[in-house]
Amino acid sequence: MAGGYMSVEASFLISWTIFLFVLLIYLSFYTYDKCVLFQDAYAVCFRGSIQKDEDNVVPYISAHIQEQFGRKYFGTGEVHGSVDRNGHVTYVTGECQVKVPIRSVFTMQEKDGWKIRTQARAQIINPTHIIRKSRWIGNMFTQ
Repeated sequence: MAGGYMSVEASFLISWTIFLFVLLIYLSFYTYDKCVLFQDAYAVCFRGSIQKDEDNVVPYISAHIQEQFGRKYFGTGEVHGSVDRNGHVTYVTGECQVKVPIRSVFTMQEKDGWKIRTQARAQIINPTHIIRKSRWIGNMFTQ
């Protein structure tokens, strides 16, 4: 009789163990994708913010955002990005959805499921102008 109970307990234990491993894999995908999405958003935001012409910042980012996001994300749908400018600060927002087979049961804090949304910001600067101004100040003190 004891052998029957052990097989029932083992079936529950194996099922929960597999479930936990799969959940950990999906949590790893989520964490990886969130980190890479922020990294990509900041990289394209920074590259755009150092354009010589300040009017070229938003068009540059818009033209290169999908190229930067690429196809390096695991278990997600398409990555969408948008760019916004407010004065001398530019913002890049990235968004994607982790594909979880049982999303309706296991949502993470939001109704939408495992949605990843991140925003990066960078100050718009003109490196050429800063270098010339620094050299000018340095030349004033060396004379």
